[in-house]
Amino acid sequence: MQTIHQPGETVIDVQSIPPYERHPLIFQAVQRLNAGQSFTLVNDHDPRPLYMQLQMHFGDGFDWEYLERGPEEWRVRISKPAGAADATSHSVRVERDGRAIAALPGSEPGPTPDGALIVEVTDCPPGTNQAEVLDLMQGVVPPPGMYRLAFERLLARRGGSCCGGMCG
Repeated sequence: MQTIHQPGETVIDVQSIPPYERHPLIFQAVQRLNAGQSFTLVNDHDPRPLYMQLQMHFGDGFDWEYLERGPEEWRVRISKPAGAADATSHSVRVERDGRAIAALPGSEPGPTPDGALIVEVTDCPPGTNQAEVLDLMQGVVPPPGMYRLAFERLLARRGGSCCGGMCG
């Protein structure tokens, strides 16, 4: 089957990428799409479970179109429809005891003079509120020097990954 790509469309071939790196990479790609943009995902199996995860987080904020359905390769065009909301970021202050509270507006990511950390949680799906981010951040102490965390990593941590994918 011949695949027709949109002009200038990015192709993300995850077949050679370690499985634990695939979903975070794809989530970031979806979150970075502007309205009307798309990319083609190439995989060695049907990415239907990914579709379900994206649907849970983005709802109608993305479109999914199979271009090729195996048996050797699956190709899916993932796009952001016109009028879809953009991903957001939330700043969190991580206290020395691990408590996460809302950072003051305008706080820059990094250490504070009193020993806390300001962390920017990036690529939050549209509609994610500060309370949801604070809940995910409770007890999270980012590795030294890491002051920006992708929302997907926090979800991975909640889903059973010991570190939310921060270690690899």
